[in-house]
Amino acid sequence: MGLCISKLRKDKFPLSSNNNGLESEIINLSNNRDSNRFHFEDGRRYHNVENAVYFLPNDNDECDRLHLQHFIERYFWQSNFSAPVDHLLNQEGTMVLDVGTGAGSWLLEMATNYPKAKFIGMDISPIQPEFIKPKNAEFIEANVLDPLPFDNNTFDYIFQRILYVGIPGRNWPLVVNELVRVLKPGGYIELLENDFQYSIMGPATTRLINGILIMFDERGLDPTVCYKLQGFLEEHEQLHNVHCEIKKCLDCEDGNKLCKLASENYTTALMTMKPKLMSIIQASSDEYDELVKQMGDELMELESFNPRVRVYAQKKKYEK
Repeated sequence: MGLCISKLRKDKFPLSSNNNGLESEIINLSNNRDSNRFHFEDGRRYHNVENAVYFLPNDNDECDRLHLQHFIERYFWQSNFSAPVDHLLNQEGTMVLDVGTGAGSWLLEMATNYPKAKFIGMDISPIQPEFIKPKNAEFIEANVLDPLPFDNNTFDYIFQRILYVGIPGRNWPLVVNELVRVLKPGGYIELLENDFQYSIMGPATTRLINGILIMFDERGLDPTVCYKLQGFLEEHEQLHNVHCEIKKCLDCEDGNKLCKLASENYTTALMTMKPKLMSIIQASSDEYDELVKQMGDELMELESFNPRVRVYAQKKKYEK
């Protein structure tokens, strides 16, 4: 899919009146993309990358969920990044890589806020905008589990968020090593991941989460990798100045509203897993739908929160 035209995207990057018929042209191009890139299950579209373990869809509905997820994460942290890179982002020629960019929400916002820097987003699914985007934004199709298609020391800042559903546990050190390879000396790498489980869980939530844990185990995914990020960076010989921040509870205003949005995001994602997860937990279609509804209610009633972790580090400069 060449362009994910979501409701959020249209509001932020509206089509101008000079682009007569452009939206329909883009949608036609999107629909006519090589069908071998995708496969369909129960009306949802998924990637066809053989060595990828990522199991969520890549259609328009998923793009809208990813946009919502971006705004949730930004509000949780009250920022789009924590690494001390504001000065770099305001310099001409600064190169930024967004790994697993998804719908491109973070990158599009950052590219708009920092027009002097060059932003490149990479993802296994080509669902980002091709035409309606800032001039300093570019998207490429690539898999973080493969060698990255960049030269050594290319980027000043590398950002990666919520890829615990796409990177097997055994691959994390290799992924970090490859990210460090393409990071410039003196540049920064930043990783953000969430704890998969909630601090407080009701019975419906527990049943669904236990089913997802089975899906994780089948794919070699690590649901607690967020707590290992700091170690990955501290153990890398080319990195220093490691900083880690953990949010274990909601400490911002409008916590209830944010909890409601987070619940909506999670339950929406659960509906995309329905065909596989329904079989794992041995539930009928109607029972599964009711469990997801009950989970949403439980998350609100218990004010459940899954902790978030973000870490950054700087690549050492070469000694003269």
